[in-house]
Amino acid sequence: MSSNLAKIDFNQGLRHCDGQQELYRQVLNCYLDQFSGLLNNELLLNDVENARLQLHTLKSLSATIGASGLSHRAAQLFKDWQQHNRQQREEAIRQVNAHLKMVNEKIENYCNESVVNDSN
Repeated sequence: MSSNLAKIDFNQGLRHCDGQQELYRQVLNCYLDQFSGLLNNELLLNDVENARLQLHTLKSLSATIGASGLSHRAAQLFKDWQQHNRQQREEAIRQVNAHLKMVNEKIENYCNESVVNDSN
């Protein structure tokens, strides 16, 4: 499992938010709100349009926060979703969720560190 998929360039994400720390923190919190429950396996497997919407959203928001590896993986899945069989889709969702969980943990740590640094 490549750790690049779980890497976040927080400086890049902050640049996407014009260097505004508070705005970036709000974007990160929105990301957590959207993806803290990870991707829903059954929903994605049983609804192709929902799968494509979720993968596209994951791609875009991951790029915005600086998680380019996860963004690229979601983009590839979005592109290839129709060609994958059910077993390939299940494995892809499992892998993406494993990386998404790591990304979420890094976001939580970053936000907690930012709050501590802001209060000093």
